[in-house]
Amino acid sequence: MAPKKKEHSIDVRSQVIQHFLNGDSYTDIVDKVLIPRPTIVSIVQKYKKSKCVLNISGRGRKRKTTVAVDRIIRRKIKVDRRKSATAVKIEIEKELGVVIHANTVRNRLHEIGLYGRVARKKPYVNKVNRAKRIAYAKMMIQKSSDYWKHVLWSDESKFNLFGSDGKVMVWRSRSEEYEPICTVPTVKHNGGNVMVWGCFSRSGVGNLFFIDNIMDRFCYREILQKNLLQSAMKLGLTRSLVFQHDNDPKHTAKIVKDWLNGKKIEVLKWPASSPDLNPIEHVWDELERRMKKHHPSNKEELKKALLQEWNGIGDDVTEKLVDSVPNRLYECIRMQGYPTRY
Repeated sequence: MAPKKKEHSIDVRSQVIQHFLNGDSYTDIVDKVLIPRPTIVSIVQKYKKSKCVLNISGRGRKRKTTVAVDRIIRRKIKVDRRKSATAVKIEIEKELGVVIHANTVRNRLHEIGLYGRVARKKPYVNKVNRAKRIAYAKMMIQKSSDYWKHVLWSDESKFNLFGSDGKVMVWRSRSEEYEPICTVPTVKHNGGNVMVWGCFSRSGVGNLFFIDNIMDRFCYREILQKNLLQSAMKLGLTRSLVFQHDNDPKHTAKIVKDWLNGKKIEVLKWPASSPDLNPIEHVWDELERRMKKHHPSNKEELKKALLQEWNGIGDDVTEKLVDSVPNRLYECIRMQGYPTRY
């Protein structure tokens, strides 16, 4: 006989038993509750044996672990989120003499909402920079939404012709995706074939410039000379421009500062290790997603495709990203300066 796929609800079973106790025949019960006769017979026979409509407790396989062992399993994972289920299994067997399977460990963790997931890669932020990030966020969160409309966001990025990503598994709940213990610290620009400089504001994207030479302070000043004011004019920011770039040494070099001061360009003060506060990081993500349909075989084809997709990014994307800045600042404060989900 094939196993049952599901049981009827307690209300339905109670109704069947009540009709049976009232002296109704199986045929009468079928007509009243509209359930097949074999099912009626099965429900009644089960009631005769157990004298209970509910399922008898204790059915099914017994748990291999006690409450105390469950607690130890959970504690081991919460102390070290990168520990594997197999490692926990071995430790439990050595320390407590309880023989269990690695799947049992996984099941106990699933019960409290922890699942094995690839750790998110986020930049390492030390204690000093966390304090600076919090101070910056508390100061800038007071700015009006109109202020951010005048900011020209900029950054450099690299795009690969080929590449692969390593994976690190951690145990976490859904809400712990960006907790420091569940992310993998990483650094920016990890390989690539074409390096670009780009900028954008709420009203759209500016110029995309390909960097073919060694990127130093002289090269960076030349990029700004050729693209900054031109992009600002294109985006309508000539009268109230606030320029943003990070604290890379070539960005803060004296010749760059002198050029910006000479052009009377206001520079947005920026905390270190804060790519998550810069919405242009998501512009790079958008550009990378759009590049997936292209399959360039050399740098020239890659450049052509990048420029085509960059110019295709509309203000619907840039408006949404700039409008997210206040939320980014709030998240930075909430995370106490650690990397946020952005």
